[in-house]
Amino acid sequence: MSRPGPDEVRSPVARETSPAALLAPEREVVPFTGRGRELADLRAWVRSREPVALRLMCGLGGVGKTRLALELGRRMRRTGWTVVHVPPGEEVAAVVAVAEARRVLLVVDDAGHRLDLPAMLDAVAETRTRGRLRILCTARTGGQWWRRQRWTSTLWAGRTPSVTQMALAPAFDRTVEVGPGPALGLEVDRSEDDRVLLGTAVTRFARALDRPVPEVSFELTPDHRPRALDLQAAALAAVLGPAAAGPGAAAQSAAGPAVLGPQAPDAGEPGPVAVDPACGLEAVLDHERAGWAASAPAAGLVAGPGGTAEAALATTLLVGDASEAGVRAALRRAGVELDDGQTDQAVAWVRAHLLEVPRLAELLVSRVLAGQERLIEACTRDLARQEAFGVLAFATAMSLDRPPTGRDVPGELIAAAASALPDHGPADLAGLMRVTRRLPRSSGPLAVPVLDRLTHRVAELARLVGDEATQGEALTDLGVVLIAEGDPAAAVPVLQEAVGLWRGLARTDEARYRPPLCTALNNLGMGYWAVGRHADALTVQEEVITLCARLAPGDAPWADAEHARALQNAGVSYTELGRTGEIEATQRASLDIYRRLAEGDPVQYEPRVAAVLGNFEALTESGRPEDALPANAEAVAIRRRLAAGRPEHLGELAWSLGQLGTTLEALGRYEEAGSVLVEALQIQRRLADENARGTRADLSGALSALGALYSTTGRADEALRLERDALEIRRELAREHPARYLHYLAHSLSNLGVTYARRGRFDEAVLLEEEAVGIRRGLARRNARSLKYLAQSLSNLGVRYADLGRFEEALRPTQEAVDMLRRLVRDQPEKYRTGLAEALANLGATQLDLDKPTEALGPMREAVAMRRQLAVENPDKHRPDLALTLSNLASALSAAGDNVAALGLAREAVEMRRRLAADLPERYRAELDRSRAVLARIEAAIRNPTSVR
Repeated sequence: MSRPGPDEVRSPVARETSPAALLAPEREVVPFTGRGRELADLRAWVRSREPVALRLMCGLGGVGKTRLALELGRRMRRTGWTVVHVPPGEEVAAVVAVAEARRVLLVVDDAGHRLDLPAMLDAVAETRTRGRLRILCTARTGGQWWRRQRWTSTLWAGRTPSVTQMALAPAFDRTVEVGPGPALGLEVDRSEDDRVLLGTAVTRFARALDRPVPEVSFELTPDHRPRALDLQAAALAAVLGPAAAGPGAAAQSAAGPAVLGPQAPDAGEPGPVAVDPACGLEAVLDHERAGWAASAPAAGLVAGPGGTAEAALATTLLVGDASEAGVRAALRRAGVELDDGQTDQAVAWVRAHLLEVPRLAELLVSRVLAGQERLIEACTRDLARQEAFGVLAFATAMSLDRPPTGRDVPGELIAAAASALPDHGPADLAGLMRVTRRLPRSSGPLAVPVLDRLTHRVAELARLVGDEATQGEALTDLGVVLIAEGDPAAAVPVLQEAVGLWRGLARTDEARYRPPLCTALNNLGMGYWAVGRHADALTVQEEVITLCARLAPGDAPWADAEHARALQNAGVSYTELGRTGEIEATQRASLDIYRRLAEGDPVQYEPRVAAVLGNFEALTESGRPEDALPANAEAVAIRRRLAAGRPEHLGELAWSLGQLGTTLEALGRYEEAGSVLVEALQIQRRLADENARGTRADLSGALSALGALYSTTGRADEALRLERDALEIRRELAREHPARYLHYLAHSLSNLGVTYARRGRFDEAVLLEEEAVGIRRGLARRNARSLKYLAQSLSNLGVRYADLGRFEEALRPTQEAVDMLRRLVRDQPEKYRTGLAEALANLGATQLDLDKPTEALGPMREAVAMRRQLAVENPDKHRPDLALTLSNLASALSAAGDNVAALGLAREAVEMRRRLAADLPERYRAELDRSRAVLARIEAAIRNPTSVR
């Protein structure tokens, strides 16, 4: 019992071999190359002394998981191991069949979609009494379905099997392995690059097709390494020639079938064939489609895009039943109408032309379904439970390697197939849970509402007939859905119930049920956070950290993700609760775990790495933007790479760009900040066009951030348009969800008030700031973290009153802001000293406006001293503020009669602003003129002290 070998095909019928089939890893047309490091690691793992060991090998489609597993199996067979590539549906039988073998390696491909994987592990517990057993599972990604094995299987009862994880990167390890023969076991590696690997593939495919070996050219992309399958597909396309040159080639190649056979070389001396691995699979599929166009009519099928031939193939591949009965059902679903006697021919044709390579199959299905809308409904109507799960598994895999079609075909399939699942009564619970356990909420905006509805239904059924573990899992999932649906108040009691169930189970078997308990606790922390119970959230987060610290080494892999999540969330809770000294340590501990997890499963955990890196924005808020910058930049780099392949990461990319822009602005790098924030806004506008209500909050954030930057840098007219748009959205959001969005509404009110003031519209500005102060007073009564923002608004309000000449009214809010910030600075000086310096400067200016120069000197001198230190640490950011404060202090000294002392400060302010105006004349020319006027007045007073005050 094994997977098909190099001389077999996956199709259940004998047929001609198409060129595309040469890409199947089982055929081994191209020699096994590279992966020396990974292969050595796997061989050492197999030979280890543990009685039972599991390993999950992750990697996106086409990186070489199956080929590496085949090579490992071949080498282990030579050393006496029994190697079985387990077919789907035979997981338990495979374990029983090797019960007496002493050294066994079982390979489970696409393990994430094996429904009987828990039963297989149970069978291992029941049958293995001696020898060594290794189970190598492959999957595009792991995550919750993998972690569930720890507590759903009895394999861990009384033992702790070794569990490890690894990932295959898209590229080879830049070596080509050659050797004198397996009998000697000698290997010689020589350093090569992708061009050599491409050349090897071209030569092997040309030999297999009995065609000339073309000369190829290939441009390396430094920041992107192609996957093995893409590289080989490009090589195959080059061998096939113009018929596989790229999209649209099917029309050029309709003259003949795409089957193995010689092709006469073109006349003349053709130049090198330029190949692009990014287009290789599409080119090969176009060649296949040209062959189908030639042969399908004979079977009664209509060829070409929109025809019945491709519809029948796509439907069969999607539903996953290639038996004669399954293909007949697929023909009916595809709406294929045939003459009498042609059905058998059509069935035979479909079975003979099924694509063997999963990513090619996914590309075909996505193309066909994107062009035939009715086919999605037809493919998902009246599915049996097993068929529905097959469709969902296919669509989930396709969503990770989403082919470019312009439509969210995977999301539409998941939504339709999940909607078709029976959910009428308790008998349907097991089938529903199989779906909800394996389909992530990241399946896309079309699928999420359907999956959420299923989660509600699963919870209802679990309460009726589920055991404690089933209820605990269903309620944990329901709590998360309720939070996402905007009802955290309803989520909290649900999650509390789930935690109670898992606590009870953990008392019976702590090691087994600790991981799901940690998941439930983390989700309860999310619920507490969402309803504003931040101290309660921190309590459960710290409990998870404690539980994970007590795990035995063998159990750590099952709870590492929850450990990292608890640390990450605790860092955010520390921020909210003002415990800034503890933030960085927890975030760095979380980052370390997530980086380690990402090495074994980048698809699952690289987004989490980026999220934690984004949390280092707290360092910017604490006055350490230079320390936040590397983390913010890395987060953008990760999310840019993720978004290039998967559009669902675009929102996260925009968020990271916003954080980077804020940090650059805090560093005074305004031009760079502007470029970054413009890109963030462009992405958010695009997402809002697709899903306006779902992305309003993020769009308002991008508008606000760029508007504030433009206001700061003298582009007030542009700032007004952006800030008005942000304010309009946030007023609407605050009406709908005041607890969540009032803080952001106050932020927009204050920002727009500042910009109005810069345009001289003081009456409008003061009304906006008064409204912001009112909101922030209410928020500060409930949460001390809002005091910082209240102090900022109070200081701004004093300035707004001064703008209108209402100096007596300005004094009170300005003094209140200073007093408030002094208290905050005592506890967190780095975070609040910039705000205190601004409030002191405003207080001094207000005293001067009230003709109290002597009273103004104290706060102004303190502000100058603080801003001198800030300007030493970050001159680009703080030099403009220092120049303003120097000029104001010079005016105060002059008004107090000390023109000699004022003169040096006034000259310093002029020189500083002269340099600033040289770089940004539009922004600083007016301020330079004001400082020059102050200097001229002081110089005149020194020359003629009796005539100038």
